[in-house]
Amino acid sequence: MTKATLTLGGMNEISGEVETGGDYARFTGSEALDESRINDAHEGELSIDGKAERVVLSSYRATDEGGCEITLRRIQPQMT
Repeated sequence: MTKATLTLGGMNEISGEVETGGDYARFTGSEALDESRINDAHEGELSIDGKAERVVLSSYRATDEGGCEITLRRIQPQMT
């Protein structure tokens, strides 16, 4: 897994690790997000190794350890 940061529509940036494959990315965050706000944050930006990509939230799950697992659909890499 690679270190990454995720920002979903209007929410604070969260750090974690990401595993990518095809059009999807699985992000494991170091902290849980506010589940009452996660449903409104459908689009965001995923930064991996200094490269940003637009993503759309596919699924979210808080973990027992206080973090979260998020599945994202990758739109397309942004040119930086």
